[in-house]
Amino acid sequence: MGRRTRIVTALVVAVVFVLLMLVLFYEPIEEGRCKLSRRKADPDSQLTRLAFQFITPLNDKPDRVQDVPAVFERPRYYEIKSGDKPVLMVADYSRKLVRLCIDTDSDGILSEERCWTARLSKETPVSGRRQQFGPISLVSDNDAARTDGKFYINCFREDVRGLLIPFPAFFRTGKLRLADRTYRVALVDGDRDGLYRSILSLPLDRSWRFPASDVFAIDLNQNGEFEISLYERSEVVPLGRLLKVADDYYALDVAPDGMSLTLSKTEPQFGTLAIESNDADVELRLWSDAADQHLLHGRQWQLPTGEYKAINIILSKADASGDLYVLSSNPSSAFTRLGPLEHFAIRPGEVTSIKIGPPFVVKADVQQAGAGTVSIGPVLVGCSSEEYLPGRKQGGNRPSPPSFKIVDEKGTTLVANKFQYG
Repeated sequence: MGRRTRIVTALVVAVVFVLLMLVLFYEPIEEGRCKLSRRKADPDSQLTRLAFQFITPLNDKPDRVQDVPAVFERPRYYEIKSGDKPVLMVADYSRKLVRLCIDTDSDGILSEERCWTARLSKETPVSGRRQQFGPISLVSDNDAARTDGKFYINCFREDVRGLLIPFPAFFRTGKLRLADRTYRVALVDGDRDGLYRSILSLPLDRSWRFPASDVFAIDLNQNGEFEISLYERSEVVPLGRLLKVADDYYALDVAPDGMSLTLSKTEPQFGTLAIESNDADVELRLWSDAADQHLLHGRQWQLPTGEYKAINIILSKADASGDLYVLSSNPSSAFTRLGPLEHFAIRPGEVTSIKIGPPFVVKADVQQAGAGTVSIGPVLVGCSSEEYLPGRKQGGNRPSPPSFKIVDEKGTTLVANKFQYG
């Protein structure tokens, strides 16, 4: 066999091999349906941001604790959830590297559990050296249906609050078509139970604004990224029953093991949200167990029935001279009060009327900023106790910051200055 013949034969074999691989592994992109494959999660990506949580230590040692490892000299107790199941944890801060035990069998005997020692991770300018545990799983090895429950936990030994910060180790992703357009989609196990069925449950009873549900994402702008927003339409949202794409609604059907996803076009039941805002234009960003919503420039909208929570409120109104005033709540703060928009329901065929906006009252927001230091900021409170940042736009420009005074009980001025933006 000549050299030329051998080269042609090798090329033919290579082509046949490639074609065979394409036949075996090629997954056609289907209308409204796809299989989902597991990928390692990037903790710095926007996709996993809603699956992070901040767990604070318990005030006291729980009664159910029988013992802790003998080497734990400075134990702090925590409770983490796997789905709806609370799981006890204890962390020891007596050494340079934090140690962690998890009561996996719920018997209160932590000395029999595996003891994790953190690894040093990334350093931050605020909290010092980040330490990390994991991957950890709260799912039984005998449960074959739950395969993706692994997560990591970050902590900072120097953090006086003692926060533990779990985040997922994996996510699932695939591609499907909707109305002849191809979208990449993803699912994240946000509650560490190894399943993909936890829909957002409202009202939230947590001090930190994280949904504690599973997370759904769709690359709506088709730029190859999953982008999150607390202000506008978000591609990364708490898992709900529905998904809105353009003007259409789709029912979400996720296999509990996260292996497949189906989106079926549907016409849900609707109710009406009516906002009374004293003629101010309203923009709302809403989480929901029905469908995530970004409502623009109006005061009345048709919404699918379900439970809702505002994430951001923007009010805008022009004065007599034509200058535009804009007030916004603070979606990045866990402590901003949103009045009746904090939690409300939309019922079939009914109107849910909510009053917000002027008249406003100015109050001081005082927060502990560090040892011996407090931060004081102005907050505008609307007629239903909802809170707004005082930043406003006059003809498109931000005005000078307002002035303030601190006086004692005798009326003597102790400090007179101006607030600073940022």
